[in-house]
Amino acid sequence: MFNYPNGKKPSTQTPSTTHSPNLKKSRLGIDFEGLINDSNQYYLNNNIAVIHKKPTPIQITKVDYPSRKSAKITEAFYKIPSTTDYNGIYKGKHIDFEAKSCLGKTFSLARIYDHQVNHLKLIREHGGISFLLIKFNDYDEVYLLESDKLVAYVEASKNGGRKSIPKEYFEEHGHFIKLGYNPIIDYLKVVDKLLEDK
Repeated sequence: MFNYPNGKKPSTQTPSTTHSPNLKKSRLGIDFEGLINDSNQYYLNNNIAVIHKKPTPIQITKVDYPSRKSAKITEAFYKIPSTTDYNGIYKGKHIDFEAKSCLGKTFSLARIYDHQVNHLKLIREHGGISFLLIKFNDYDEVYLLESDKLVAYVEASKNGGRKSIPKEYFEEHGHFIKLGYNPIIDYLKVVDKLLEDK
């Protein structure tokens, strides 16, 4: 019997399952989010950092009541555009990042919004640590791309550049994160390097 430190098995897919052609893109994103959430829980349990997924603000407009004891939300909309997926604090620094997963060798810029890029840029300008965390599912590889590198690429794309970021850009300008056991995605190792360089 294999025992996990927190008493439960991490919410991961094995590499062979992750590469299944029947796995939908939305499911891949949920799986990556689960890995990050497990890592953040490890950081919290071990008093390393306090980083949480931000709730998405929604306005409920319609609820059906099939019975007295149950209610079902049938219509809702986003109140305001969400900023980024995660934020928190580590070693006295504000941490803010967006997390994405993709298939193939490119990440489409249509999957990250201008207001999110601007938010990451502002966090950096105000002394925080901000970045894009991305998982290339076909390669089972995770990279951290600092917000200044992301902003530079997005601005170049608006001036006639590519509308997607190739994996090679992440390899050259980002930081590879080797998947581990606990935490599964130890992105704070990269953050430590970023803090040393400041």
